[in-house]
Amino acid sequence: MSQTQEKIWKAIAPLAVLAILLLIPVPDGMPPQAWRYFAIFVAMIVGMILEPIPATAISFIAVTLSVLSANWVLFGAFIFALGYEATGLGRRIALFLVKFMGKRTLTLGYAVVIIDILLAPFTPSNTARTGGTVFPVVKNLPPLFDSFPNDPSSRRIGGYLMWMMVVGTSISSSMFVTGAAPNVLGIEFVGKIAGVHISWMQWFLAFLPVGLLLLIVAPLISYCLYKPGVTHSSEVAAWANTALGEMGKLSRKEYTLIGLVLLSLCLWVFGGKVLDATAVCLLAVSLMLALHVVSWKDITKYSSAWNTLVNLATLVVMANGLTRSGFIDWFAQTMSTHLDGFSPNMTVVALVLVFYFAHYLFASLSAHTATLLPVILAVGKGLPGVPMEQLSMLLVLSIGIMGVLTPYATGPGVIIYGCGYVKSKDYWRLGGILGVVYIAALLLIGWPIMRLWF
Repeated sequence: MSQTQEKIWKAIAPLAVLAILLLIPVPDGMPPQAWRYFAIFVAMIVGMILEPIPATAISFIAVTLSVLSANWVLFGAFIFALGYEATGLGRRIALFLVKFMGKRTLTLGYAVVIIDILLAPFTPSNTARTGGTVFPVVKNLPPLFDSFPNDPSSRRIGGYLMWMMVVGTSISSSMFVTGAAPNVLGIEFVGKIAGVHISWMQWFLAFLPVGLLLLIVAPLISYCLYKPGVTHSSEVAAWANTALGEMGKLSRKEYTLIGLVLLSLCLWVFGGKVLDATAVCLLAVSLMLALHVVSWKDITKYSSAWNTLVNLATLVVMANGLTRSGFIDWFAQTMSTHLDGFSPNMTVVALVLVFYFAHYLFASLSAHTATLLPVILAVGKGLPGVPMEQLSMLLVLSIGIMGVLTPYATGPGVIIYGCGYVKSKDYWRLGGILGVVYIAALLLIGWPIMRLWF
């Protein structure tokens, strides 16, 4: 038996044991769930004996099959982000779009936004996505036109392209549950406080009309308000073509990752009744490990994923403590007295606007969500007639788009502002204008469509 055949046999054996045990009828008197756990346990032991991948990775896969929580959605999506980085697929996608849309500055701006949206379903850290994948590509473009940071030449093209990354990351962060870390935190809160459960597909469809509109309108508004000096950019397309040539052909790992991405999207869209978003994410991670797209060693070193997992779990526990201690109920009752006389719809608008524009006081989307969302939900729940499904959806969908408001509103904004291409006054002006456009689109277009569903 060759070494390759041996590896394949070792990888298939635990799965075969699991499949056989699951096909055996459950013994009399044993709960079906207990038999499933037993099957997973036996398959895990077989995997640890044969060790086709490290034993700790096998343990992770077993836990994936046994215990699922919403926070693990983010962990799984973070590992997808690691895959984009490790295989080079994220950079290749970015360069490909720049190559075909980079001949005009306006279409190049659209390309920057589209890149972010394409990466968003599998990169829950917008800092990792925009700052770690998109920014390294885009920052190479302005010098091609003698446009440099902290210099009058920044307005030639650099400022516009940097601002397009802010536009892109704010839209993409609201487009998908897995587009930003605090989105899953928001889902936890609306489920526990308002009793509203939002699936991956429900989120996507609810924001899709607004997202498509903003994708078309936001780059155009920015182009008019912050028009670059250079309007044509054939050099950019040539540079991207050269960079793609240097990367060579798609590797096996890139092809495998593309297959896993498509599989995950199909399961999210069509398999919601069988597997929830958490199960899909962790299944994909397990396959990435088994197929050697990423190694367990790389995962253990990926501190962003582990830090986010621990931080969000801590925030959920602390917020639950506020609820159990009675603080949230007390605060909700106090706030409710100030909203007496408002119609249910006006109450929804008021609460969403308070939640949205309060982000001027926060430097983190996660901190804002953990601090304010439980309070706003409790206030709405305490008022008669308020449609909690609609309020909950509007609140969580606004989390990502509020990242456009200030230079410190979200992680990528800090990186982009710090590079020196966009002056402070321009950032605040553009952020304020687009911030109003974003929330107006959500309330005036997204909400009426949403009301047809609930």
